[in-house]
Amino acid sequence: MKTLIASVLLCLPLSMAGATAAGQLGLGAADPAVPAPSAPSSARAQLKEWTVLIYVSARNNLGIEALKDVNEMEAAGSTGRVNVVAELGRIKCDPPFNPFSNVQEPTQAQADWTGSRRFLIQKDSDPLSVNSPVLSYEPDADMGDWRHLAEFINWGKRTYPAKRYMLIIGGHGSGWRGVKAPAARGIGYDDVSNNHIAPAELAAAIKAGGGVNVYASDACLMQTAEVIYELKDSAELVVGSQETTPGSGYNYEVFLKALDSNPGDALAAAQAVMKGFSEFYGAQKQSVTMSIVRPALAGELAAKLDVFARLVAASPADMKLYHEKKWGLRAFEDEDARDLYQLMKLYYDNSPTPAVKAAAQDVICLLAQKLVVRNDAVGYKSKDANGLSVYFPVFDMNYKAKYEYLNFSKATWWDEMLRAVMAAKN
Repeated sequence: MKTLIASVLLCLPLSMAGATAAGQLGLGAADPAVPAPSAPSSARAQLKEWTVLIYVSARNNLGIEALKDVNEMEAAGSTGRVNVVAELGRIKCDPPFNPFSNVQEPTQAQADWTGSRRFLIQKDSDPLSVNSPVLSYEPDADMGDWRHLAEFINWGKRTYPAKRYMLIIGGHGSGWRGVKAPAARGIGYDDVSNNHIAPAELAAAIKAGGGVNVYASDACLMQTAEVIYELKDSAELVVGSQETTPGSGYNYEVFLKALDSNPGDALAAAQAVMKGFSEFYGAQKQSVTMSIVRPALAGELAAKLDVFARLVAASPADMKLYHEKKWGLRAFEDEDARDLYQLMKLYYDNSPTPAVKAAAQDVICLLAQKLVVRNDAVGYKSKDANGLSVYFPVFDMNYKAKYEYLNFSKATWWDEMLRAVMAAKN
């Protein structure tokens, strides 16, 4: 037992202060599963270090915030080392009404246009107007269509080639719930088309675009085991939040300036994203979560969770354990999202079944030692957020059958275990 406890102590979650170095995690080179951009060696020497592709779906209530984001991008701009290319799709939005103020926020300049515009972001000092040249315009581009996203990725990489690529999707997000099934939600909400990009479609779009080195979600609730599983062959690193995010999202000025000052490898770029989010909001004393994970290990994670799920589903005592202890688990805005590390720790600490304890420990060690590269749980509301969430309903009535459409569900016994645990309560 002492050996087992010592082993668990070696598998503590990463913190903001203790991020693991790239060399220790084998992140110095691109993952072989990710298609690498190719260019002749002579031409490659002339390429910029990074092209950052930013796809902002604001054909919803984020139309004003999205304009502010583009102005933040312009405060940094494209440089000699970094191309910044954005597509912004939006509808007209008025500033929110404040019933406690006699003076309402004025409508921002340029807030009256609709459709989709693509920009090569150029540096300027005007914080109120977007001055970068419009490279293309579509009056009714469906920002919730994964094929449009794939075309944007291909266009951006073809037009602005670089040594490495980062893709950021901004807008609303809700994690795995984007699976295409009745009443589904996802990322890339488009209120005009009533469409969205499902997790599997997100992976398909990135693959159709030849892969990227870093993928980041400037959206809520996207850092889940189910989404990461879809992205396992799409990027070296994935950056996202377990929790809802502030409406203003990333501080693009901070992030892009950090990237330009240290373009480096995929980890350096992912760390720059953290500066523009978790470090930025942390300095303002706001509670946020953001983590960097290695999606190439999602298959290994799924295999370990499959073992765990089969063992729990076969043990009445372990199915009952969840209902006895679930109120001690951290609650996110999505009440049925559980911190995966904390969930496994619950079973390791309390399971009466040695095999379940061992399976939980296997997951804990994979999360802490390899999969979660960096975890920033900033502020008092972010306690016990360790970098990755998973679906585990609070009540049996909360179980959604559309969960079974996910590739993660098809690859594991997790959904079968959830149904068994929910039934055990009854």
